[in-house]
Amino acid sequence: MRGAITALRDGFLSLPAKPPWRYGLLCGVAVALPLAVGALAGRPQEGAVVALGAYFTAFGDTYGQPYGTRATTLLRTVPLVAVGFWLGAFLTVNPWVAALCVGLAAAASGQWKAIGMPPVLAMVAGFYSGLPPGVGPLLLMGLGGVLYCVIALAPWPVRRLDPLRQALGAASTAIADLLDGFDEKPEEWAELRLKASEALGEARTASAAFQSPEESDRSPDAVISSLTRVFHESVALRSLRHQAVKAEATPPELTEAVAALSKALRTAGLLGGRPDSEAALAAVARFAEGVAAVREQLTPVQRAVLGQVRRCMDRIGVAVRAISAQATEGVRAPATLPNLTWQAPSLSADATAHAIRSGIAVAFSMALMVGLHEHYGRWLVFTVLVALRPTYGDTIDRVALRVGGTVIGSTMAALLLAAVPGPVTLVVVVWAFAAVGFAVREVSYAYWSVFATPLALMLSDFSVTLDWNAAWFRVLLTVAGGALALLAGRLMWPRGEEAKLRDRVVDLLREHAGMVRTLAEHGLDELPEHTEAAGQAAARLDESLDKVDKEPGGQAPERLRQAVTDARKLRDDTILLAAVMRGAPDGTDATVAVLDAVADRMEAVAHAVRHDTATPETDELDASLAEMATRVDALIEEASATDDTAVKRQLRHAATAHPALRTLTADALRLTADVTG
Repeated sequence: MRGAITALRDGFLSLPAKPPWRYGLLCGVAVALPLAVGALAGRPQEGAVVALGAYFTAFGDTYGQPYGTRATTLLRTVPLVAVGFWLGAFLTVNPWVAALCVGLAAAASGQWKAIGMPPVLAMVAGFYSGLPPGVGPLLLMGLGGVLYCVIALAPWPVRRLDPLRQALGAASTAIADLLDGFDEKPEEWAELRLKASEALGEARTASAAFQSPEESDRSPDAVISSLTRVFHESVALRSLRHQAVKAEATPPELTEAVAALSKALRTAGLLGGRPDSEAALAAVARFAEGVAAVREQLTPVQRAVLGQVRRCMDRIGVAVRAISAQATEGVRAPATLPNLTWQAPSLSADATAHAIRSGIAVAFSMALMVGLHEHYGRWLVFTVLVALRPTYGDTIDRVALRVGGTVIGSTMAALLLAAVPGPVTLVVVVWAFAAVGFAVREVSYAYWSVFATPLALMLSDFSVTLDWNAAWFRVLLTVAGGALALLAGRLMWPRGEEAKLRDRVVDLLREHAGMVRTLAEHGLDELPEHTEAAGQAAARLDESLDKVDKEPGGQAPERLRQAVTDARKLRDDTILLAAVMRGAPDGTDATVAVLDAVADRMEAVAHAVRHDTATPETDELDASLAEMATRVDALIEEASATDDTAVKRQLRHAATAHPALRTLTADALRLTADVTG
């Protein structure tokens, strides 16, 4: 009960983002236009079937994805929805066979993502439609799907790159927020860092749909590469800035330069605005001049720290200039045709278990409704289909939002139609519900449920008056369907994620060990790839922990939650050291020794976790750090007594590397302690 209340509160009290109203209006036109034409032509039932085809096709659309990807999805969805509706109508001759077939279709949609849920919903709608299983309903349903495709894909030629621009713009804005958040508390900084990392990941996904065999400095990947450099250098700069504050060496020009770089990123993030990198580069130059002006007044350690800060700022400035140039010239991406290659089914244990669970629950709901074939039985089946999720906790949330949305939406629709009955009112209400519903669907399932349920109800029962008795009877069936979904989620394989945690932990340790090893081997060009892989391993562990929390009576180990946090800190430490080691002089053997020892330690702990054996001691880390500290002290004394440039380069590296190494080692040891308990 507490989970349901939380889901209702979180779902209805706020919208996490601005809905795409333009897309909603297009969906409203696609769904309402057939109803209007059918009403004017005296064929309301046929118009309703066409509208239902448009609705189910829109339900399967992937708004926000590149138009080529959406076209691929829609070209699969249209024939599947039409055939599903026809097959449902054909199976009315034997309801028990229909229950079995719909259950198999539900299981297949869970196993094959290419099928999706709309064809199964159409199959249920066809079974309860009362229409003869001829070619007419199939063609009408297909016509509705084609109508939606024409309307939804019409902007493709002129707005082809919009999803890519939006993804790149969101990534550059998130990284600008990262630069602005240097003074935030660690928790707020971690949230900004996570948002920036996720935005970069979404930009990479969007870019993958525009791959070109020709490498170009105007390709999407070139922009993402520049943004990734800014992200890594920003993470390093925050730590270096903290070192500078601790060493009492922070010129006021630094804050001005960081703000200017952030502003340039926000402007360039629109990829079509008026980027102003020159002001940012001028601010960076003023910072460098400020450092040079006070250089003689600084201690060797202060000069070393500020030297690293200046180099980091220079690298960010160069990357921001590249992004601004790419924004000014525009990103070149080839047009792509839809790829209709059939995707292989997911054979993971989780996907198979959920597919079987869905198939059994949907078939059972169909069997229960055999006696209510005429109009109402579909609502219990629809609810089971939509509400049953892979985890029990997610099913609770979905049922609560579905039932709450159905009660609110059905009441709204009944009030509107009771106040002004007639086909014109019905068409207007359908248009309004479709426009608002499909817009908010992209940002809130709770509000989507408010509009989607009565919308589907009005389309499926177009010729039936939506009076109070009909509305409340369907609400009761929705509640019953939610209860059945909860029962299925609770009784059929509700647990199993906890057994995967060991593998997730081993993967986490090995990926982070590989990342540190890459740095030790000076593989700076390969480091971003290893950092990304390590971050994905941490995300998989975090996802598994969330699933454990959503299992009945499940509670994720807090120490593993802390391990995810410490792993993120370790990645930040590695990024900082990469910035320090770029162009490092000879004589950094102590740094490499510490990094090798850290990687060895994590690999050894991963082996111990895998085989449930004792973990090794950490003496080699302490010895390496002590050697590094001795080296820093010796270099400070030597730099104070000589003007040797080589010595000063070594000091610059050692003075900034030693604090970072100490932090990296501490975070690595905490990580290994977290996972071993």
